[in-house]
Amino acid sequence: MSFDVTRGASPVHGSVVPGSIIAAHRIEWVLRRSDFGTTCRAVPVPPTPTPPGRPAPDPVVLTVVDPARSADARFRSWFAHSNELASGIRNPAIAQIAGHGLTDGRLWVATVPVPTTDAAELLRHHPDGIDIDLAVRIVAAVGEALDAAHRRRLVHGGVTTADILITTGRDPAAEITASDITDPGAVTLRGFGLSPPAAGEDTPHPDSDVAALGRTLVELLTGTTSVARHRVSGDVSPAFHSVLARALDPDPDHRYRTCAEFVRAADLALHLTHTDGEPPTENIDPAPRVFHPAGHPDRPTEVVVEHPGGHHRDVESRSGRPTSGSATARRRQNIAPVLVALVVVAVCVGAVVVLGARNAPPPWPSTVAPIADAFPRLLPDSPDQQGWRDASCQAMFRDGLDAIACSDAEEVTYVVWHTATPGARDSVTAPLEGYPGDKIQWRDGPASSSRDSLADGWVVTNFVEPVREPFTVITTWPGHSGRQILDGWWRTAPLG
Repeated sequence: MSFDVTRGASPVHGSVVPGSIIAAHRIEWVLRRSDFGTTCRAVPVPPTPTPPGRPAPDPVVLTVVDPARSADARFRSWFAHSNELASGIRNPAIAQIAGHGLTDGRLWVATVPVPTTDAAELLRHHPDGIDIDLAVRIVAAVGEALDAAHRRRLVHGGVTTADILITTGRDPAAEITASDITDPGAVTLRGFGLSPPAAGEDTPHPDSDVAALGRTLVELLTGTTSVARHRVSGDVSPAFHSVLARALDPDPDHRYRTCAEFVRAADLALHLTHTDGEPPTENIDPAPRVFHPAGHPDRPTEVVVEHPGGHHRDVESRSGRPTSGSATARRRQNIAPVLVALVVVAVCVGAVVVLGARNAPPPWPSTVAPIADAFPRLLPDSPDQQGWRDASCQAMFRDGLDAIACSDAEEVTYVVWHTATPGARDSVTAPLEGYPGDKIQWRDGPASSSRDSLADGWVVTNFVEPVREPFTVITTWPGHSGRQILDGWWRTAPLG
């Protein structure tokens, strides 16, 4: 399995670690831990030894709920009710419930099949988001699962990417594409009963699943659940933003009625692009004007009256007074004050420019100025200003290489190195423990992050765009893993 995170720990009574037995399941390894509990790969332990020649039980995905939540009577009732309903649904997009219950004061649920990976792990290797076709295939399957559950009066209430299991039958290390998500059951949804209704509700409303599916699609496309900062490609039709706004509308009555309806609208909008990559525009002819300016554009609007009896015409202003040469004289009289005013303005502007030049902040040294120019939103314009997230920045020189190093209030440090050659890139990454770590695929070039086993993690980012290709960004955060740097800093950093 491609998303194992804990192996080899010593069993502790009552703890969910490899080798321990929970609810008649032997834990093989932990997949992930969350606020509500621990999810593992486990194998059922039969009450009697398996006779020789008979196959061993198939592994399951086992979720063990934490004791505090398991002790809540309201949550226990919701958990049991939801999993009973889910057990009765035969839909290839819903993970089959292999068992659930309460053991030693902890709720648990086991589902099959054991997936190749899940959407959360997929995003870990693609922090900038996956391609549109793959994202649509995944949310289409999840939407089908949610609609099937809604028809049985079951609402998920808290869909996350960790609940979306992907089973391809391929090598877990192989890259997953949209063509792998074709068979029924390639994508399955789990996690029913883990998100209780809000206070005062007996069950969450189905519209909450429509909104959750919208947020999930944004996360798959961009790597972040922050809709306000989503970075959907500029090639995508603006119609997608309208679709998303409807799915997330604060008024539930304005949202899509079903998940399938949202998926169809999103699929169409995401692929509705102009031939040159720009959103299509509509040209509207201007409405005819009733009055048109005549003569010099500075003169007031005039109405021209043609006399049918000849070529002579009287030109009258709106006021009804005939025009004369006095208007020209008046304009000449008004020119002098205007010229004086222009001279005064010019003198003031010149003084401001001179004073501004004297008080301008000191520029970056010429050796690192190109670095700041290449990352205008990440780095400040000068050393005495602040970078992204109010970071303090300074020029740095090491081993003949130039850099700008910044550190913010949370002790996140990012250093932008000028690495114009492969040798220079090797030089700045050599001090990193565990480099190259896990590879990351994102839109702007190669990147990598340290493994979860490294407490003081790092993320290295390189680029293919010509303006940023000569630079390498190294981000560190004491006491945080590479995954935490990706989630807490990298996904929203203005690197592109």
